[in-house]
Amino acid sequence: MKQAIFSSLLLVALSVSALAQVESLPAPVVNPNSFEIIANSRYSTHSGFTSSLSSQVLSNVLWAMSRAPSLGSSYREIYVATPTNVYLYDPASHTMSVHRSGNRRYSSSSAFEVGIAVQRNEEAGLAVQAGLLAGCAFWTRSGATNASCPMAYAANHANSNWNPRHQILMVNVYGARTATGLTDSCVARSSDSTLPRPVTNGSDSFEVVLADLGQDTLFDGTSLPLADLSQILWAGYGVTPHMPMSRRGLTVPSAVANYYLTQHIYLVNDSGVFRYHNRLPPGTNLATSDHRIQLVTAGDRRDSLWAACPRLPKAAGAYVVICYSDTTTAWALIETGFVAFQYLLQARILGLGGCVTAPLGPVERAAIRSALGLGSVEYPIVVFSTGQVLTGVQEQGFDPGTWLRAGSGIGLPVRMEYRLSRSDAVSFTVLDMAGRVVARWQEVQVGPGQHVAEWNGTDANGRPVPAGVYVCRMTSGEESRQCRVAFVR
Repeated sequence: MKQAIFSSLLLVALSVSALAQVESLPAPVVNPNSFEIIANSRYSTHSGFTSSLSSQVLSNVLWAMSRAPSLGSSYREIYVATPTNVYLYDPASHTMSVHRSGNRRYSSSSAFEVGIAVQRNEEAGLAVQAGLLAGCAFWTRSGATNASCPMAYAANHANSNWNPRHQILMVNVYGARTATGLTDSCVARSSDSTLPRPVTNGSDSFEVVLADLGQDTLFDGTSLPLADLSQILWAGYGVTPHMPMSRRGLTVPSAVANYYLTQHIYLVNDSGVFRYHNRLPPGTNLATSDHRIQLVTAGDRRDSLWAACPRLPKAAGAYVVICYSDTTTAWALIETGFVAFQYLLQARILGLGGCVTAPLGPVERAAIRSALGLGSVEYPIVVFSTGQVLTGVQEQGFDPGTWLRAGSGIGLPVRMEYRLSRSDAVSFTVLDMAGRVVARWQEVQVGPGQHVAEWNGTDANGRPVPAGVYVCRMTSGEESRQCRVAFVR
């Protein structure tokens, strides 16, 4: 009997101990800065840190990394090293559990270091870029109080010291540091007027756009205006005001400012195949800045591209093909992920769909190169498809007469319009950006037609929740619809 009691107490103690190893994070917050001004301002700093960075920055970084789309990896593990422990992040609960105790950081002055374990370097790049921008989103025009840098040495250290379940492909090191703040100064100007100047600031908050980020595969074939193509090309690999190592910086980081993808990015639209240049002719001087396209192959090659790689969405308005001369260079592959994430976010802001296709096999690479008339040393790594999303396609299993949408305005109460095709009981659930339930309520039996539901911005206990972006989910019968709502106090 005593042994049974002891065993029970031991199990309870172990359970409590296990629970104590899980740490909650504050809900992600919405910053006022647009994706464009963050991309135009960001730069990497790998030294001069102090470790006094807020948990809110960490929360937003981890949430952003989890929002990056998957490229088919069978696992995605996000690790965090702090001065006290190494944690494994759980995006479903937005919590961290202790993975290995002790201070195992690469940099003794960093606030935290975040490592990503996935199967492909391209997918690692997507996630790292999302987290990098999330940290920069806290910057202001007057200055910055945090900085970060993706470091291969830190990734090597993590694989040797963090005991990850799978290999960590990249680590981004974050710390508190005074840095130059946001700027919308545009240095991306075309030397031959082939591309209009891009917009370096926008009205959409980075977090709001990221919260609704997804991949689209159905396009209507509409050709895209040059202004949209210019914006997307700049967002992915355009020049910016900062000057790392006496070279003109870009919207994405690069190992030792090598900028591997220079002269390896191609636009495919209804007019032809074009090489994108962000440097002055001949295009190799990394200290210069430009924003232009150069014709490689005339004529619409979009159908030929799709035939070469049928996995691509058909009827996209345009495709961007990222190539490199060596498919074994990890930094070049990670850099393609950085760029692809930027394309995806910028397309969404423009009201366009986007889809990142990777990895590409050797047969697909050869077929794409032949279809587009590219050089023999160009090996396609990622294809980004974009265009107007095909509308009028009904979701299978859903009644087209049932819908939910957010009303206009960003004040309280939040108004949500919904329509039912038949009489039914309706319930609402509000979730924060981390997917945690904030509030629930049940509507009485509602008849067919259009109705309005209101949420006063409080949680289940009647306490005001922070201003920001939330998901409202409506359930009626076996159907569920959701929309995103935002408010300020």
